Amino acid sequence: QEAEIRKMVNRALVSLLSFMSFARTAVSMAYNFGKASSRIPLVFGVEAPGVPMKPGGKYNEKESVPTEVVEQWADYLKEQGVSRTLCLLKQEELDCYANPGYASILESKGIKPSLVDVFQPEAGDKCWAAYQEAAESGEKIAVHCSGGEGRTGVVLGTLLAKDAGISSEDAASEILSTAEEEKVVRKVGAAKLDKLLNENTLA
Repeated sequence: QEAEIRKMVNRALVSLLSFMSFARTAVSMAYNFGKASSRIPLVFGVEAPGVPMKPGGKYNEKESVPTEVVEQWADYLKEQGVSRTLCLLKQEELDCYANPGYASILESKGIKPSLVDVFQPEAGDKCWAAYQEAAESGEKIAVHCSGGEGRTGVVLGTLLAKDAGISSEDAASEILSTAEEEKVVRKVGAAKLDKLLNENTLA
């Protein structure tokens, strides 16, 4: 009888561990959160809270993303040890957040946001500066656009290319292969990396 109880306890533990692993994966996939590359271990990609301005999405109107959505997202980042964000949202996307707004909510949660519109001049330099600041202080930084796929993938790729001194082709390939391992979605090609690296903007 004791052996049977031990077996039942073991089965319950295995089930619990499996569920916890599934839950962690499900939450990561829900936020599209994952590391960029093992070569830049402090850098992560993630989707924006509420994924504003997504075609057919829930939060496409001005001030439509509730404060609680941003707070929950910020809490998730803090659980992952992230204390900085590099936000690539355009102004019309930022306008989707209810008052007091994206930056103020993150600051109230102890997360330091850097805002860079990649379609504006000197965007590449500003992204690099935000990364350097995080790297020098040893802090994790989460890069995001709206869905955490396109602009995010490009910026992650440029940071990797510059930091590791590798080609755009190799950087794009590494970002995509890491995303596959992390079970997240990134979209990036060498041509866009070259554009941001050489022209300092995606405009």
